[in-house]
Amino acid sequence: MVRSLLLSFCQWCNNSWWGHGIRHSTWLFPFVEIFHLLGLGILGGTVLILNLRLMRLAFKSESTAELAGEVRPWMLGSLAVMLVSGFLLFSTEAVKMYGNWAFQFKMLFLLLAVIYTFTIHRKVTLADDGRFGRVVRVFVAIVSLLLWSGVGLGGRALGYVTTSVSSVSELLR
Repeated sequence: MVRSLLLSFCQWCNNSWWGHGIRHSTWLFPFVEIFHLLGLGILGGTVLILNLRLMRLAFKSESTAELAGEVRPWMLGSLAVMLVSGFLLFSTEAVKMYGNWAFQFKMLFLLLAVIYTFTIHRKVTLADDGRFGRVVRVFVAIVSLLLWSGVGLGGRALGYVTTSVSSVSELLR
């Protein structure tokens, strides 16, 4: 049931006017991808900055909560840009992505990273610097870095993992 709903959604995206338009345009795909990569750079920078501070390896003159407040708009903005541009890029090959293990890996890690960032990581980051011990803070930072790295690695693998036309054709039957 869920698989057929996901496949139907992928087919809908693939056949959408924006998916078709971006797929058949010479310049739209690279234009959208530029925004996706800019968002990635900014998000990656904010994640790295916060986690280095959590581990007390950098930015020691500011409290973690203050630093989190300063980078939060950048993090949220870049995440929004990445989600919108990522959806547009996905729409150009949605059915192919449905059967691609690298895409599934990326989406799993994205879901886990977003949930983790806005729950556990946020709680530890916004807490008074003395509330959680060093071991907890380092552990939370390392898990965050691993989850976001998984998103990046999954995204990078998309260029190397292909879904055969025959397997996509079988899905459409």
